Amino acid sequence: MANDLMCDALAAELQAHGGIPGAGPIRLAPHELRRLRIGKRESQEKFWGRFGVTQSSGSRFETGLAIPAPVSILLRMYMNGKLNDGDLQG
Repeated sequence: MANDLMCDALAAELQAHGGIPGAGPIRLAPHELRRLRIGKRESQEKFWGRFGVTQSSGSRFETGLAIPAPVSILLRMYMNGKLNDGDLQG
């Protein structure tokens, strides 16, 4: 059931952005990412691990490096409340 909801949410997100994950990187404001992580009082390792990202890559994302589309979609869904900590393993 939860997987069905995640699949539906992912499909809706893809449709809303007219994007296919392999189509290229999507940019999120670095200050938003850092603020979200700090607001959760989490280390980069813990926060980014939830999305399957290493600490070093997460640090780069927080300083402006473009985020790959699949990670960006997960982040947007997380930030919009469509996914929560329990939905993501890290």
